[in-house]
Amino acid sequence: MYEGTLVRLRAFDSSDLLRLQDFSNDYQVMRGASGAILYPSTVEDASRAMSASTSYTSGEYQFALEAKTDRILIGQCGFVKVNWKNRVGEIAILIGDREYRGKGYGTDAIRLLIRFGFEEMNLRKIKALVFDFNEAALRCYEKCGFRKEAVLQKEIYREGRYHDVVQMCLFRDTEE
Repeated sequence: MYEGTLVRLRAFDSSDLLRLQDFSNDYQVMRGASGAILYPSTVEDASRAMSASTSYTSGEYQFALEAKTDRILIGQCGFVKVNWKNRVGEIAILIGDREYRGKGYGTDAIRLLIRFGFEEMNLRKIKALVFDFNEAALRCYEKCGFRKEAVLQKEIYREGRYHDVVQMCLFRDTEE
């Protein structure tokens, strides 16, 4: 539905289910994306998560992230929280297919989300929470114009120790 240079953001469909389950069961993929306890996911878990990823069910705006040239699902991204009163949205992205990491797909997807958030949702601020050890994500958000807003100290427990979470933000160019 929304196209960038490298990616297409579209609705999820039933053909995405097994791929989403594969992503959620890949420790290296999930370690930098989820603050939850990393635990194996069943097909039913993936199905419930996919069903809950529409604005009609949860108020989130999640997209299937597809590589344009290969027409293959490589991850997901979208708005995971929206505060309509204050016009603030929180985004998240997961590049589940490791072959597409570090090649600009995430940057292209984030830029599409920014455009969607500011031009379609009429948000004034977009934020993202990034684990301090996820250096690729920090660079990606910075490349897209996000700035460090806050550091939530020792917020996440992963691999035997606590890590900081960096809150990044981007404001709309024109404020009312």
